[in-house]
Amino acid sequence: MELRIKSNIIFYNFLAIITGILCGIIAIVFRYLISGFQYLFFDELGGLLSAFYPYYIIIIPAIGGVFVGLLTHYLAKETKGHGVPEVITAVTLHGGKIRPIVAGVKALASAISIGSGGSAGKEGPIIQIGSAVGSTVAQKLGLTPYQTKVLVTCGAAGGIAAIFNTPIAGVLFGIELILREVKLRSLTAIIVSAVFATITAQVLLNYLGVEATYIFFLPQYTLKTPVEILFYILLGLVAGLVAILFTKSLYGVENIFERIKSPEFVKPAIGGLFVGVIGLVFFLSVGNPYVFGIGFDTMSLLFEGQIVFAAIFALIFLKIIATSLTLGSGGSGGVFTPALFIGSMTGGAFGTVIHKIFPTITATYEAYAIVGMAAVFAGGSNAILTAIVLVFEMTGNYMIILPVMLACVVSTSFYRFYMEDTIYTVKLRHQGIIIEHEMDVNQMKTIKVKNIMKTDVETVPKELTLLKLSEKIINTGHMAFPVVQGQNNLIGIVTHSDFDKIDESDHVRLKVEDVMTEELITAQPDDTLEDVLVKIGDEELSHFPVVDPENPNKLVGFFTKGDIIRAYTKKRAD
Repeated sequence: MELRIKSNIIFYNFLAIITGILCGIIAIVFRYLISGFQYLFFDELGGLLSAFYPYYIIIIPAIGGVFVGLLTHYLAKETKGHGVPEVITAVTLHGGKIRPIVAGVKALASAISIGSGGSAGKEGPIIQIGSAVGSTVAQKLGLTPYQTKVLVTCGAAGGIAAIFNTPIAGVLFGIELILREVKLRSLTAIIVSAVFATITAQVLLNYLGVEATYIFFLPQYTLKTPVEILFYILLGLVAGLVAILFTKSLYGVENIFERIKSPEFVKPAIGGLFVGVIGLVFFLSVGNPYVFGIGFDTMSLLFEGQIVFAAIFALIFLKIIATSLTLGSGGSGGVFTPALFIGSMTGGAFGTVIHKIFPTITATYEAYAIVGMAAVFAGGSNAILTAIVLVFEMTGNYMIILPVMLACVVSTSFYRFYMEDTIYTVKLRHQGIIIEHEMDVNQMKTIKVKNIMKTDVETVPKELTLLKLSEKIINTGHMAFPVVQGQNNLIGIVTHSDFDKIDESDHVRLKVEDVMTEELITAQPDDTLEDVLVKIGDEELSHFPVVDPENPNKLVGFFTKGDIIRAYTKKRAD
């Protein structure tokens, strides 16, 4: 038994390594795929339309939207939008199963959407792509639903780690938002995947002559005075309000597009056209279509002091609108990076005003922009730990930890006070899927089979006729019976459904052995209910024989699905 467990751990971590390496490779390919489409749309196509400069930039996001709409509509509809809700649904309802085609279609559709100027992030796509990779590996090897869910989470964590060079944040994202549990066996695999994804991405980038380092190079910021913490609390409240506005805008626009009477594949082009208008207005005003694409270049300009206050303030709202139009219309991309963008502008605008009023007791606006990045994302996602660590890993600013932690908590608390769902789960609630945000103790792990099983078991011999079995069902009210022979040796199980399949005229002639199920899933007294559920997998079973661990053929107990539900309900109530 011990050797088998050790072998399983080694095998499981080996699969995590494979998943991580694949995610690292795909992340770099996806990164350059976006760059390739940016060049194709804005350099090549822009060159052909140069006679209409700069007005042609209105139609470029719309042209990209046409291709995205066709891809998602005809090949994989689940690749529309930001992708994370679809991964959560797969883990929650479908045992982690994701169609392999999702990885390819999501990569292509998102690269076109972002490359043509759509306002979206690359992290949502890479999460869905990485998750699809992990799911495909698990399905090809015939792993259990739980193991599949863990490999899906490995893919999500590996994708985040590789695309942003943020391995710790990748692990936390997988735990807080995808798997929503902390167990040693799953945590180990997720960490292994994130590490190998990051290493793979760094090796490939170094080979291509690109340094894998912080996304933003910034000085170290810290509290200038203890009194300044009050301003960061206020920023947390503002960030929470902005996160609510972003969530409501995104799904409000999506609802509007759902009501538009036009072919589904046309809608991303309509959204792209409006995004193009916003980009053109900015371009004519300041010479840069700030809302296009991922937004890291614009955020760098913010930190370098090259964006005027009016533009910073306007970008808070216009980036919300542009992202809502891109994704709400059916474009493909993530909300993770836009949330960071909107947060940086929120913090930048807030910090500019506060520092102007209180210059001697506050840091410059850059410090507030860093805190705002984390706070808006934390509010909208409710992933506080991910937000805190992500900003540290992206900027290298560890000295500002106290303001970041406090602002994230305040923002999330304010958001949760007014909003029932996160930006990732609103869509799921509309579909009738309710996601618990809390990572409670797994109660199924604390209840053992011996605590719920019945030892005085009603059994039947294999020679019993179905007519006699019918009488026994009526007299006892039981819907299933273990079939035994000799000294309580278990040889099968017969259920009411087995009996119902047989014509009544055959009840006298046929015996239990003719209809019983011989391939059994059994439990042992010291198994937990979670162990039982893992064994069951996707099988629809309601009755479970319990056998002696020293003699797997000897029946020692019996329990039903109703016993499991009652034990779980009582445990939760306690």
